[in-house]
Amino acid sequence: MKLRLCLLLATATLLCGCATMQQQDQKALLQPYYLGDTTATSTILDTDFDHALPFLLDAGMVRFNQGRFEDAYTLLNESEAEVKNDETENDAYAASKVVGEVLFNREFMNYEPRTSDTVLINMYKGMSLLALNKTSKARVEFNRTLERQRRAVEEYKEEIKDLQKEAKEQRSKQKKQAATQKKDNAPVLDLLRIQDVATKSVYESMPEINKWKSYGDFVNPYATYLSGLFFCVNGEMKSDYNKCNTMLKRVKGMVPNNSYVKQDANMSKDFARGRKTSKYRKPSVWVVFENGLAPEVDEFRLDIPLFIAGKRAGVSMVSFAMPKLKTRDAAMPFLQVTAGSKKYASKTLCNFDRVMQAEYKAHLTSTISKAVASTATKTFVQYLAQESGGQLVGLATGLFTSAMTRADTRSWLSLPKNVQLIRVPKPKDKKLCLQAPNGTTLATVTLPDSKYSIVHVRMPQANSVPYVQTIALGN
Repeated sequence: MKLRLCLLLATATLLCGCATMQQQDQKALLQPYYLGDTTATSTILDTDFDHALPFLLDAGMVRFNQGRFEDAYTLLNESEAEVKNDETENDAYAASKVVGEVLFNREFMNYEPRTSDTVLINMYKGMSLLALNKTSKARVEFNRTLERQRRAVEEYKEEIKDLQKEAKEQRSKQKKQAATQKKDNAPVLDLLRIQDVATKSVYESMPEINKWKSYGDFVNPYATYLSGLFFCVNGEMKSDYNKCNTMLKRVKGMVPNNSYVKQDANMSKDFARGRKTSKYRKPSVWVVFENGLAPEVDEFRLDIPLFIAGKRAGVSMVSFAMPKLKTRDAAMPFLQVTAGSKKYASKTLCNFDRVMQAEYKAHLTSTISKAVASTATKTFVQYLAQESGGQLVGLATGLFTSAMTRADTRSWLSLPKNVQLIRVPKPKDKKLCLQAPNGTTLATVTLPDSKYSIVHVRMPQANSVPYVQTIALGN
């Protein structure tokens, strides 16, 4: 018996340690990256590191913003391979993961990127290939971006239906089980009642959830916009221009106050109609400003009653843990660009707070149910162990329960808080001056010879050194 207890506690300690080490490695990479310290981040990535998600995603972003596009593509491709492994898993394995999540915790299993993350993987792969002048391969990635976006919309709708159906079936099953155990006068966990109380407590503790608004059908305007822009500028057939027109019109509807997107939507209309003399065919530059940091995931704890019916019925309090989004700051309110004698200010294209909040809210019912089931089940096992094995067994099981009761706080931490856009005519001297709102010069950019180009600006924190890359968009 003592050996079993030691093994149980050793397993908990090992799992906790592995998860903690992964997050420590991730933060060690990102701390200098946030400051714009290319040397320090490269030192970490130039040595051997654990090629596991979500570290891989952040490593890919670091290389992308450093302009090391071959490395970025390789790391993002490796990330996508991990995602595909999850997407092609069989039903039996998927069911075993759910059981593992209840018995242990989601944190101790392989990280699964959010649906919105998988869309961005293909988008950044497309951008990396475009920077490497591999336009044909970039086309494939932007098509995949749009396909993933389409599938994400369908999957969200289907998942919500499935969750509602599953919740109904689970309630019916638990009621029958409770009725059977009540007849036997055996201790029974009243999970339905516990989940109802937990759900009410979560919404009371986080009233801001009811104010969160998604972009229509969970679409990410950034990924949709860049994919649409690619097909406008690199169109080879009418279907490309029609695709571009559809995408940019959709984004225009999501950010109606962005005059640059309105210009692009008008451009897509002209291109789709085949107008060869359109004013939008003049050389142009799109400045994409990735600003600040997207929400990170924190642990949120609540004390809820553990209802036990049947023999020795009673109520005790138990603490359960679940993930909670914690917003982070923007680096600047906006970016200014001087091109020739004119100055332009950036306008919001996509708010990543909204994108992540929408996904969090869509999965909230499932998240609460799994968190409560995990904590309540392990605590109930502790109760039964103490009933049958005495105080020592109960204590050991309680320590295991305490170690396992943790939220999965892993996420793709290098994403921006928001993305802003500027569109300017390409100046004759091929120079752009990037400036902070107070007029301080951040960088001077020399544009490539291509007719169209993107200047990608990444600034994770206020006063950090910005990462600036120029990418030929098309001829």
